[in-house]
Amino acid sequence: MELPFLILIALVILAVFFAGLTMKLHRRRKLSRMQKKMFLDQWNALARIGDTARRVLEADSILDKALALLGYEGSLGEKLKVAGPRFTNVDAVWAAHKLRNHIAHEPGAQVSEEESRQAVERLRRAFDDLC
Repeated sequence: MELPFLILIALVILAVFFAGLTMKLHRRRKLSRMQKKMFLDQWNALARIGDTARRVLEADSILDKALALLGYEGSLGEKLKVAGPRFTNVDAVWAAHKLRNHIAHEPGAQVSEEESRQAVERLRRAFDDLC
């Protein structure tokens, strides 16, 4: 066999190998059944939190922890940038996270029951997108 033919075969084999490796690395991980149950218990506990602002902070934290378990790194904002395509409505997730940031960085920030309900619902939908 000629050398150019062998080089061509080697390149094809390498291309197939790297394509398979890339697909495996980009395969979307999901939460295990046990992890999902743990987070669902936390979501259910949110209903018992009377403080509307704290409820949003806790919901945001649950999503942050779930993304961390799936291997996303950085702040929740950084995780959302990378994980964005996984969410059915990434703009809604960002809106909820921005409300969380407003609460966390503005002393005495007031959150209505409706704002809290919407934010928690949006964050919960994002969590469901991960399962």
